[in-house]
Amino acid sequence: MGKDRSKTKTLLAAILAFAGALAIGLSPAISADRTRLQPGWDLFSPDQDIQIGKRLAAQVPKQMTLLDNRRVDGYLNQLGQRLAAHAPGYKYPYEYRCVNSAAINAFALPGGYIYIDRGVIQAASDEAELAGVMAHETAHVALRHGTSQASKAYVAEIPAALLSGWLGNNSSLGSTIVQMTTGFVMNSVFLKYSRDDESQADILGTQILYDSGYDPRALARFFETIEAKSKSQPIEFFSDHPNPDHRIERVMEEVTKLGGPPSGYKEDSPQFYEIQKYVDNLPPPPKKQTPQPQ
Repeated sequence: MGKDRSKTKTLLAAILAFAGALAIGLSPAISADRTRLQPGWDLFSPDQDIQIGKRLAAQVPKQMTLLDNRRVDGYLNQLGQRLAAHAPGYKYPYEYRCVNSAAINAFALPGGYIYIDRGVIQAASDEAELAGVMAHETAHVALRHGTSQASKAYVAEIPAALLSGWLGNNSSLGSTIVQMTTGFVMNSVFLKYSRDDESQADILGTQILYDSGYDPRALARFFETIEAKSKSQPIEFFSDHPNPDHRIERVMEEVTKLGGPPSGYKEDSPQFYEIQKYVDNLPPPPKKQTPQPQ
């Protein structure tokens, strides 16, 4: 009986050790020493983020030219949904569309409305780099940077007594603020994010890339690509997205915290090169574009 019990304990220990190793192998992101990020202070609810984003999205075609190409938008949404599945926090109805501009730029509205310039598709070296830009913008949404920024602007503009009255009535606060989004919030959300916001979006974007099975170093590579291009031409991404200090180094630091690229990571796909070639062969975008929000 003693020997049988000893054998059972040994077998059980071996099974538990194997299960633990398997769990680590299947879920490296869970055990990784990643940077923890949370959305900042916000007057709005996530549902109101969606309402605001929907209103703002309706204004986008009036301010810039969308590509409105089902094939390109379909590809961006397929790729975007893979990334959005790993965005933390509230599950927004993420939607990705292409702007018909040769600029290397992208921007995100609250609630998951994300826009990628065709110039980003053309400048990316592989799908992972394009995914890096999209993950960065997805991170802005997940971290609620747009409405957090608008909230701070409201506090600065609204008289303290009036704000205090609103805060005493949550239903009034919600309905009143949402009604006011057409004007003031539109301008607030379209302001440039802070360097801290950009750094957070870089870090979370790196994590989203990793969790989606892409090489997380791709975001740093894209920054290197557009930095090289910026020596001969202005890059809208840097003018609309304040460049944090040591941006590339911070992305690579996060990759190290994650334990390096995930096993069997993805960089390319035939679909990416097909879409890139397809976009290259489309009629050139209009030369005049309204300056974009970020």
